[in-house]
Amino acid sequence: MKSKIRPCFPVVFIIAQAIAGCSAQEPDGPPSLRLGRDECAECGMLINDFRCSTGSFVDRDGQRTPLVFDDIGCMLDYEEAGTTAGPVLARFLHDHSSKIWMRAEDAVFVAADPDTLRTPMGSGIVAFRNRADAEVARTQHAGRILNLAELLAERKAAQVDARENR
Repeated sequence: MKSKIRPCFPVVFIIAQAIAGCSAQEPDGPPSLRLGRDECAECGMLINDFRCSTGSFVDRDGQRTPLVFDDIGCMLDYEEAGTTAGPVLARFLHDHSSKIWMRAEDAVFVAADPDTLRTPMGSGIVAFRNRADAEVARTQHAGRILNLAELLAERKAAQVDARENR
């Protein structure tokens, strides 16, 4: 008896290609992040907390290369160390309250003592989409509110001080 099922390899192949295309990263959106599976580009730890995780795109030899980090401090340290080997094209991070991706330029940062504001790698830095949530966290953790430029400058100065005091 002859089977009525026809080979469906071409159909399956086309569907698989369409699904793969849908999962590709958007050119202007954040990099993909698989919680519990992806490693931080700076410290190598598995990323297990969306609230503190970040991602960026860097230009490596003309290629837009995605990177993910488990802590805002790791992303900043990676950039400061010059490991990117090219300019940072975009930075994304999660709103600490909602866990929704946002551009780093749009964030309001709270920096506090790492013993008070715990983050995966102890930076004590978290980000919020709106200032009201940041004010609550600042009060709760006795922290400071910073924008991205202030945070970058402060982190760079702290790293210079650390190198000079070695």
